[in-house]
Amino acid sequence: MRRLVLVAAALAAACAGPTSMFHGGRLDGETVTAPVEDWSFTDAVKTIQVETNAQSPYSVNAWCVAQGSSLWVTAGGGEGATWGKNLLDDGRMRIRILGKLYPRQAVRVTDSDEIALVRGLYKTKYDPAVDLTGREHAIIFRLDPRP
Repeated sequence: MRRLVLVAAALAAACAGPTSMFHGGRLDGETVTAPVEDWSFTDAVKTIQVETNAQSPYSVNAWCVAQGSSLWVTAGGGEGATWGKNLLDDGRMRIRILGKLYPRQAVRVTDSDEIALVRGLYKTKYDPAVDLTGREHAIIFRLDPRP
């Protein structure tokens, strides 16, 4: 019976958004194409959904931080996280926040000042003891508008 429940949960996750335990597939929701000048509304949102690999959609729950018109996510597992590897291979992605979809272009952050800024934002928004950006293989992505 337990195996059946796990299989059902995995199938449900593959057909929709991610759950806390399983990745999902294509995200649904209203698509927002207008530029976002201020992502501060995400300050009250603990978890967003990230969708990568449009040919075979792969979605996960993630934490995000924002400042003005900039929004970031961190793949704590780096390239060991499927979604992190997917974004390194092809930065085109979508995020879902409060039921709305935002097409974005993930850009790997390498600038030390920007990394320090993002770390500070994570510590302020989430538990200061948790620093996803401090993990050895973590990758920070800035989610820019698609070109």
